[in-house]
Amino acid sequence: MSWKVAASSVTGSSHANRGESGQDFCRAGSLRIADSEYFIGLVADGAGSTTDGGRGAEIACDSLHAFILDALRQDGSIAAITDEMVRTWVTAARDAISAEAQGKGKRIRDYACTLLGAVAGDSHALFFQIGDGAIVIRVDGAYETVFWPEQGEYANTTFFLSDETCQDTLSIAHRDAAPDEIALFSDGIQNLALSFAQKQAHAGFFQPLFAALRNDPATAFSDFAGQLKRFLLRNDVSARSDDDKTLVLAVQG
Repeated sequence: MSWKVAASSVTGSSHANRGESGQDFCRAGSLRIADSEYFIGLVADGAGSTTDGGRGAEIACDSLHAFILDALRQDGSIAAITDEMVRTWVTAARDAISAEAQGKGKRIRDYACTLLGAVAGDSHALFFQIGDGAIVIRVDGAYETVFWPEQGEYANTTFFLSDETCQDTLSIAHRDAAPDEIALFSDGIQNLALSFAQKQAHAGFFQPLFAALRNDPATAFSDFAGQLKRFLLRNDVSARSDDDKTLVLAVQG
């Protein structure tokens, strides 16, 4: 089995109108180790109120990506990745952010970001999350969130990797059967992709996107990532949120 992956991140109008760059970051792709192919997806959203949230998001994704690659290359098994390993990786990623903050004479909270991660193979999947945004998978023909977006104590707040209590807000889940469709996205897409009243994913949002990716020819001339970016920049999508928007899609087949 192989994975087809597409990802895009666009700057929201709230940043663009002020001449600022976006603060979302993602790392996504597939790799083959021995006879198995794996999907790795990571999304981080820098807090809009920070000066360096985007850099924190980049450090978080790059750190976790390196740890996951190392674990898969050493063992070749997602099932061998324990919760304690994930917690160690999260601590190390936070330490890397802290080290950069100290080197720049800044505070770690200046680099605040959320974190979503997914690792999937032929027969097992691992998911983890801190904060809002969501991971949606297809199970038995239906779309469901792995974790519901975590909100903070007050409106429009959430939890961050930079928090001292990040281990308390870290959610981890394992699945013995890997889903054949996986989406990760930052909170800029939540109002489109999720029904907060019913606490469920909108099938009508995901079905056409996954179908388009599955039917994409996946050649050197394919521009699916470009199509995904144009979708995220559409006026009707931007009208639902002025925040940055990141979407990672993966299909197995």
